[in-house]
Amino acid sequence: MNLRVLVPALTMVLCAPALQGGTKLSRAALDGNIAQMTQLMEAGEKVNDIDKWGWTPLLWACYYGQEKAAVLLLERGADPNLLTIKSYGRYQPGTSPLILAAYYGHAKIVKALLDHKADPALKDSKGQTARDYAESFSFAEVVALLPK
Repeated sequence: MNLRVLVPALTMVLCAPALQGGTKLSRAALDGNIAQMTQLMEAGEKVNDIDKWGWTPLLWACYYGQEKAAVLLLERGADPNLLTIKSYGRYQPGTSPLILAAYYGHAKIVKALLDHKADPALKDSKGQTARDYAESFSFAEVVALLPK
C-alpha cells in the first residue's frame, strides 16, 4: 500500500476523537460525563481553558443542557462570564454561557449560572441578552429568573 495514502488515513482515524470537541474536558462536559470530568480536573485540566473551537467546557455544558456538568464546572471555579471567541454554528464570538442556557430554555442551568454571578446584562454580537432569547422562545421559567 502507498504510504502517502496510508499515513494520512491512519492519522485521521487515530486523531478523530480529538477533532470532535476540543479539549478532553470540553468533550467530557458536552457528554455530561461527570466521572471523566472529575478525573481530568484532578489530573490538571483547567475549567477555564479555551478549546480549539474557542469555547470553554462550561459553554459546551450549557449548549448541550448538561446541568450536572455545568454545576460541577461552576463549583470548580469556571467563570460564568467567559465568552466564546470563535464562531460555532449560529453562535458568533461573544456568546455567554447564560445566553446559551437561556436560548435553549435550560432553567436549572440558568439558575446555577446566576447563583455563580453570571452577568445577565451581557449581550451577544446581535445585541441580544439571555432574557431576550428566553422571551422570544417563550421560556417562562427562564424569563422569571432573569432581571428586566
